[in-house]
Amino acid sequence: MALTIRDVPASQGLLWLRQGLTECLRQPLGYASLFVLFLFAAMLLTALPLIGGLLLLMAVPLLSLAFLMATAGAQRGLPVRAAVFLAPWQQRDMGRKRALLSLCMLHALATLLILVLGDWLDGGRFEDLLSALARGDASVPEIQTLLGEPAVLFGGMERMLGSALLSLPFWHAPALVQWEGQRPAQALFSSLLAIWRVRAAFTLYSLGWLALTAVAGMALSLLLAVLGPTSGAVLLVPLAIFLTTSFYVSLFFAFAGTFSRSSD
Repeated sequence: MALTIRDVPASQGLLWLRQGLTECLRQPLGYASLFVLFLFAAMLLTALPLIGGLLLLMAVPLLSLAFLMATAGAQRGLPVRAAVFLAPWQQRDMGRKRALLSLCMLHALATLLILVLGDWLDGGRFEDLLSALARGDASVPEIQTLLGEPAVLFGGMERMLGSALLSLPFWHAPALVQWEGQRPAQALFSSLLAIWRVRAAFTLYSLGWLALTAVAGMALSLLLAVLGPTSGAVLLVPLAIFLTTSFYVSLFFAFAGTFSRSSD
């Protein structure tokens, strides 16, 4: 049986989105626990000097793979468990484990390249802006000055565009390595090819998530204005977790809706 790319209509993209939301509502605590666990692990990794940041960048493809495996199991009636993070490393196929590790390293190195290029373009000023926003005590004129610098704009655009382009080859790659036994280069190419072949559905899928996030943000802003910042903050965290986990859950339906098996 050969893996083939389906010919899907553009409307399929919205179906993947809806399937992700519906499935997440079936086991919201289970899926949310996966994301919260990853956030906790990310906090521990960032505390490690020198290699912590690199390990975190390597772990990003593993997050999407964990959700893919958890959702696939849920379709078979299995509960969502945190053990999915360990499952790829417990298999006996050393080739797949090496390929997955290589894929994670490629993701980390590519992300570092994007960040280094961004720092070169803006001279580190974009990082200064992020630090000022994170401190919370930066003055409005200071932030406006940073926002008005062309270097900050170019650096921010390079990071956003670079990250978006990088996500395309890695979109389906972890699953193609884990489930189909593809080598890293083949998986990255297959992911790019698949997204191009279903580009109309993928575009609608992506725009749907952007629109849903924007609507949720506007609704939350209205609640903040009506209920006050304290009550709004209580709603912000669960809403953000639900949308994020629903997106990661929808990756399985995008994968299953893009690829199929056919006779050679």
